[in-house]
Amino acid sequence: MNLVDPQGKGPIAGLTRIGRLYRHMGRVTEVGAVFVKFGFDDLLIRLGLTDLLDHVRGLVGLEYHEKTLDRPQRVRLAMEELGVVFIKWGQYLSTRDDLVPEAYLKEFAKLQNSVQAVAPEEIDRILSGIIASGDLTELDPTPLAAASIGQVHVARLCSGQEVVVKVRRPGLQKQVTTDLEILMELAELVEKHLPALASARPRAMVEEFSRGLLAELDFTLEALNLERFGRFYAKNPKVKVPRIYRSLCSESVLVMERVEGLKFNDTEALEAAGYDLKELARFGANVVFEQIMTFGYFHGDPHPGNLLVQPGPKVALLDFGLVGRLNASTRDILLDLTLGAVRRRPRAVTAALLKLVHLDHDEPPPDRERLEVEVELFLDANLGRPLKEMNLGRMLNDVLNIAAQYQLSFPSDLVLLVKALTQVEGLGYRLDPDFDLVAVAKPFITEQYHHRFDPRYLAGRFGERLMDFKNFLEMLPNDMKPLYNMLRSGRFKSEFHLDGLDEFRQTVDRASHRLAFAVVLASLVIGSSVVIHANIPPKWNGLPVLGLIGFLGAAIVGFWLLYDLLKNRRF
Repeated sequence: MNLVDPQGKGPIAGLTRIGRLYRHMGRVTEVGAVFVKFGFDDLLIRLGLTDLLDHVRGLVGLEYHEKTLDRPQRVRLAMEELGVVFIKWGQYLSTRDDLVPEAYLKEFAKLQNSVQAVAPEEIDRILSGIIASGDLTELDPTPLAAASIGQVHVARLCSGQEVVVKVRRPGLQKQVTTDLEILMELAELVEKHLPALASARPRAMVEEFSRGLLAELDFTLEALNLERFGRFYAKNPKVKVPRIYRSLCSESVLVMERVEGLKFNDTEALEAAGYDLKELARFGANVVFEQIMTFGYFHGDPHPGNLLVQPGPKVALLDFGLVGRLNASTRDILLDLTLGAVRRRPRAVTAALLKLVHLDHDEPPPDRERLEVEVELFLDANLGRPLKEMNLGRMLNDVLNIAAQYQLSFPSDLVLLVKALTQVEGLGYRLDPDFDLVAVAKPFITEQYHHRFDPRYLAGRFGERLMDFKNFLEMLPNDMKPLYNMLRSGRFKSEFHLDGLDEFRQTVDRASHRLAFAVVLASLVIGSSVVIHANIPPKWNGLPVLGLIGFLGAAIVGFWLLYDLLKNRRF
């Protein structure tokens, strides 16, 4: 399916409508073919890609999908066929129930990476440097697990330590980069041609998604996360983070200690091993809340496969490719939001909410009074019930929905936080039907509240403000220098603008013009009367001609003034 036409002639000449992606025309056509195969011709038309549609329909051997499935199902199948980026995009959208209809959410949640294992000789080629050095021995050619980005093999170090080696799929970087560019171009077309979806800011969503996916491709970032969380839990015997062998790692290879245990959702195996499921549910949630509220870094994908139970009990954390970060300022705002909610203060909750979201300076600010009403309704609906009936995940998603109604966009780390807490809550309910995530969170919130009055915390915040003021004073001379130079050279010019001033000026101009015409009208009437009374020649039918001309001019001016007053309804 090589459709590149460097001369821009033939049936694909019009496809340059998709802009900078002309160099990826082969892949663009593959994407278009999948759209047509699954019955999305109408979408290509609405996006202005009729040339692409016409060309794809002419492809030989294109099998059309039967339209017996509903649209959400066909969207999921199309994403699976398009590969890694579109599967990951669907998985990302499955977390945005503030934007995506429920029928699509259910289908996107089914998206799985159905991939074949990379050939053993290709794995040997990628690991040739480590194998040649003698650091890595006994590499098992059969992968322990295979996913869209990489696959994991069991091996041993020369010391005899058993490790797992995560290898990125070859050629994936180029493929992902190409598909992300196509996805961004499609997002731009959506904003241009589908106004109903433009409010969701698809380009911003794709940018956020792209940053996260490209970070997952770089295994050195995952190595950094492993080291960071290893330091967090270095003195905690109840949490296990795999040891990383940094000298053997690269952008495409990750070597770490092998960690085994029972999955958190394997209730039968956990009960058989004698674990208290209710205690495990609280323990796992405590680990996640400690990351959020104390460390400011949290595991972004705490699903059962990434949380293992070891004897003790001990929780083992795996897969740090997706990590969220909350700085101290964001945690303070989240605390303000929580306290405002507990105290039933809609204004405080609204103020905290507006500090958390991205506000586009080109867009008008949201109607704060209406937003406060929405927040008050939310508080009445959720906080008027017993703790056991409160679902934190649903509440957080309701907050996202309220923000979406006012076209407010949360930073990616906060969206990831909602996803992580929703996963933890779901896992907790699986282990314990009476699980209460709000009760687990309460001690951490209380601790953070008391921490605000800790003298060391107050001293630290005061020190930060002093440093900000110091930096401001240091930058002030440089910032003032251009103004000083303009004053010295006499080039200083000040401009100001008053809204409504132009309309006021036009009104004054119209009034002054009417007054001038009224004066002229009065002068013509008086002057003409004097001429006629003095009986000054020349005459016509016994009347002075100049007097008659004066009265005629006065009549014209008078009728014009009357017409202008009637036209503008000024009486």
